[in-house]
Amino acid sequence: MNSCTSCGSDTSNAGPATPSQTVQLAIATVPMQPWEQPYDPQTALKHGTIFPSLNLPFFATGGDQ
Repeated sequence: MNSCTSCGSDTSNAGPATPSQTVQLAIATVPMQPWEQPYDPQTALKHGTIFPSLNLPFFATGGDQ
C-alpha cells in the first residue's frame, strides 16, 4: 500500500499526477477600475477603448498619432 506522506491517503491506484495537482500556475490579481466618463463612440473607435485611462498607445517605431 502506497500512502501519501502529507495526507495519509492511499495513492496505489492514483496514476501519475497531473500538473494541476502538483503546480500552481498563476494567481490573478485584478485591481478595481474606478468609473470614469467614457469616450464618445467615434473617439473610442479611434483609440480602441472607451475608457481614457486605458488609452495607452504603443508605437513600435516611434510613430505619430
